[in-house]
Amino acid sequence: MKGVSARGLVLALALVALVVVLPRAGVSEEGGSGGTVRVTGLKTEYARNPVGIDTERPRFGWRLESGRRGVAQSAYRLLVSSDRSKLAAGVGDVWDSGKVASSRSVNVAYGGGELESGVRYYWKVRVWDEEGGVSGWSRPAFFEMGLLDPSDWRARWIGLEQDSREELNFEGVRWIWYPEEGNPAYDAPEGTRYFRYSFELPSGRRLSSARMLITADDGYVLYVNGERLDASPESPESWREARIVDLAEALQEGPNTLAVAATNRPGPSINPAGLIARMRVEFESGEPLVVETSGDWKANDTEQPGWQEPGFDDSGWVSAREIATYGDPPWGTGAQPPAPERPAPLLRKEFRVEKPVQRARVYVSGLAYYELRLNGRKVGDRVLDPGFTDYDDSVLYATYDVTRRIREGENAIGVELGRGFYGMLTPNVWRWHNPPWHDDPKLLLQLEITYRDGTTRRVVSDGSWRATEGPTRSDSLYAGETYDARQEKPGWDRPGYDGSGWEPAELVEPPRGRLVAQNMDPIKVVETVEPVNIAEPRPGLYVFDMGRTMAGWARLSVAGPAGTEVSMVYGEKLNPDGTVQAENGLVQGGRFQRDEYILKGEGVETWEPKFSYKGFRYVQVEGLPEPPTGETLRGRLVHTAVESVGEFSSSNQLYNTFHRAMRRTILNNLHSIPTDTPMYEKNGWTGDAQLGAPSMIYNFDMATFFTKWLGDMRDSQIESGQLPVIIPSGGWGYNELAPSPEWTAVYPVVAWEMYLNYGDRRVLETHYGPMSRYVDWEIDRLQDGIASTALGDWLPPGYPGGIPPEDTRLTATAYVYRELVLMSEIAGVLGRDEDARRYAETADYVRSRFNETFLNEEEGHYETSRDPGYRQTSNAIPLAFGMVPEEYEARVAESLAEDIRARGNHLNTGALGTRVLLPVLTEHGYEELAHAVANQRTYPSWGFWFENGADTMWEYWGLDSRSRDHYFFGTIDEWFYKYLAGIRPAAPGYERVRIQPETGVLRSVRASVETVRGTVSSSWTRAAGLLRLTVRIPANAAGEVCVPAEGREQVEVVPDGARFVRVEDGCALFEVGSGSYGFVVREGR
Repeated sequence: MKGVSARGLVLALALVALVVVLPRAGVSEEGGSGGTVRVTGLKTEYARNPVGIDTERPRFGWRLESGRRGVAQSAYRLLVSSDRSKLAAGVGDVWDSGKVASSRSVNVAYGGGELESGVRYYWKVRVWDEEGGVSGWSRPAFFEMGLLDPSDWRARWIGLEQDSREELNFEGVRWIWYPEEGNPAYDAPEGTRYFRYSFELPSGRRLSSARMLITADDGYVLYVNGERLDASPESPESWREARIVDLAEALQEGPNTLAVAATNRPGPSINPAGLIARMRVEFESGEPLVVETSGDWKANDTEQPGWQEPGFDDSGWVSAREIATYGDPPWGTGAQPPAPERPAPLLRKEFRVEKPVQRARVYVSGLAYYELRLNGRKVGDRVLDPGFTDYDDSVLYATYDVTRRIREGENAIGVELGRGFYGMLTPNVWRWHNPPWHDDPKLLLQLEITYRDGTTRRVVSDGSWRATEGPTRSDSLYAGETYDARQEKPGWDRPGYDGSGWEPAELVEPPRGRLVAQNMDPIKVVETVEPVNIAEPRPGLYVFDMGRTMAGWARLSVAGPAGTEVSMVYGEKLNPDGTVQAENGLVQGGRFQRDEYILKGEGVETWEPKFSYKGFRYVQVEGLPEPPTGETLRGRLVHTAVESVGEFSSSNQLYNTFHRAMRRTILNNLHSIPTDTPMYEKNGWTGDAQLGAPSMIYNFDMATFFTKWLGDMRDSQIESGQLPVIIPSGGWGYNELAPSPEWTAVYPVVAWEMYLNYGDRRVLETHYGPMSRYVDWEIDRLQDGIASTALGDWLPPGYPGGIPPEDTRLTATAYVYRELVLMSEIAGVLGRDEDARRYAETADYVRSRFNETFLNEEEGHYETSRDPGYRQTSNAIPLAFGMVPEEYEARVAESLAEDIRARGNHLNTGALGTRVLLPVLTEHGYEELAHAVANQRTYPSWGFWFENGADTMWEYWGLDSRSRDHYFFGTIDEWFYKYLAGIRPAAPGYERVRIQPETGVLRSVRASVETVRGTVSSSWTRAAGLLRLTVRIPANAAGEVCVPAEGREQVEVVPDGARFVRVEDGCALFEVGSGSYGFVVREGR
């Protein structure tokens, strides 16, 4: 111990003793730092402190933070404990991984014993760095299991008793009209005609129901005993949507009068007019009373004071004219009664808690949607829950911690149910009104209470619950909602409510799908938006402009007399007269994106829908008792609440506009599945998502979202291996617009993106079997190595019908090749070497046949026999997928560039070609041309949209684009991140990061992505002959920085820790560890 003082020796021995005493706990049990590395960002199954997961072997992830460069993890130790105190003491009684020599900090699988249903587990982790230094323990995190076994569920599925009333229809009923000259069934003057019918309701008979089925060409207003009860929407073809009106509250014993004002609006040269109705009054006993339109009704052509009232003298009116029987021309059977629909059910249960509560959890699934209430308040902030699935395979449930909401004494649970896609009644092209799983709304709920003394109590949905019809009289994802505030049940969700008039809940058949915990991010109301303008295109009709295109609904605040009906119609565009355009030929009936609110007449009333979302910028409001104020309406932005992880900005403001628009468009289309439009379809079109997935992942944390949707893909696969073009599917999309490999390639594409970006090997393992069956199905379909498709490069300029003019086998075969290459890669990752070889060999064969069939070797480009001219997609896709023979690659790229220049630097690509066009140009030395295309402001281009008022991405290049909220043409955003900023994973889960920015055109770019390991960023500026590039690599990752330079000597400033490797692809390649690095390049040498 030469040279060491006695005091120094004592200190040294003390430090050694400290290490011996604290070998497990580190410097701090609650997050203190040992050395220079901190462990943060703990997640379980991609979520912070998740409650109610059902993954039997959950995976853990964490991030390292350090102020120094080159930090890498060499080992970790992870503790899982049954309670917080044991964890604080360093006791991993559930699992202690021990010190594991590994750099893995992403998707570390739990390795302990079997986890138990409903139990919360606590965990923490510490790491050793590349020099052997040990960190402090992370702050504690937790995860809680859901119900892991079907036997854990003691609850029963319940619903509202089925309506036993006879369905109303028009069979045998007569159309009537005022006796105009000629035949009103073929042509009638414009204007309103007035109709009355009086009848007696017998005394002494107890009424059980009274309903009327009614419609008119073009519209009507219905009065009963002077009270306005209903009016048809003022929309084209609204007569096709007959309406059922509840008359029970308006009828009285003795004399009653039905009065209808029917209007024939301006129309084509042949403009028929007619009214048809059938009323059915049922009593508790005896025969019903039926009233139908006929010649017994009275009619008049002018409005007279009090004409709606029972005592009005109509002796001067004429008899109505019977002009047709239902089913005859001109209306035929076009006026369809709505599918039988009872209002949204309310279900409730009261229970008593005798002792202090330690813990309480609600496990709940309501199909298709539920709103859960406890003791008078909504539980949680989810909406439109649970997520949409193939209900024959998977039904999602959620878990809520309600410990603080349960009180000693009396408690009450209330649930309202909505239809969604499970109970859809609105007829539509995709047959969502008739899928195999279709049924009325139903509920499964289990409340588990643990008292402080260790005893438990369970409250479950069963036949002891009470049920009734609620104020939501109808709800449809396509048609909208009708809410009658007069039917509210004040206090129904609180204890002590008198529910004696409610009926017992009915035990119903459960859905066939297995119960699965909903681990993905829920749908929420994420923002409230004030309108920027209110217009009045005609008296009493107001159009609120939200200032941006959005998905969600409107919140209405209004005061007025009871029974006043206010309607809200939503749309993305305006008609020439300033009214809202809300039409959809793919959805039957005259009602589309229309909400109706009927006032109860109690001061200012505030309401918003809860079981349907709309795509819109404009909201058209009619029926307001007074002109609107600034407080009348607010937009509510609704989507899956994914976390934002990406940022991009540049010196080009047009690009910044595109980027913001793409982010908005993506979010507007995330509703538990990636939809193709929030307004028109709401379907999970697979091709859209396989194109948009990289852009989504650059901008948002999509891990749990895509994990769920990959499960939907598996559930939608049929025995042959085929996938539908929309997922989920209720049976549509296997034959309609199918097969289409460019679309269904989504399965291996999204799985591979999950692996690349999140390091998720389990996704590949879980889905390998079904993915392999799908790709083998595509192989079996090949005809001499060539694939076929029903779609192709969808919606290129000049082809608004969608199908491109070229032989679509070209893109189909290219995508099958891409699937084969991906499956070979996936099989290799999983150690399935024989499969990897088989898929690689098949890919080589398909590539060879592709080039034999479509490559014009003499001209040096790809073509088909049906081409009307050069097709950019036909050449960009082979270049992007690596299918072009090496000796032709430069010529094909040159041919593509020449065609773009010949078109004035415009593209002519549909959705498939657009995604790859700019990357292909950039990679083949045409960066300036790529920017020229991106900067266009004339048709067809992104800038053309924004010159014409766009704030989101559109479905088609033209101004006649159906949807203005459609992300598959917004894939330019991927080019921003991957090429202009140069950020991309070089190894799965960003274990290695490659930064390779394209800096030849813009003045500056700044971008960052929050990866599973931490922040990756790339920022560069060009000024005064210098290029300054600053990059950031997260701890426990390494980087490859491709600095734009002709050689090493051109890089004037090289930061410490950056090692020059070589010159490649026009850049000087440096290897770096974690940390921030700044490079300076002298340009122009």
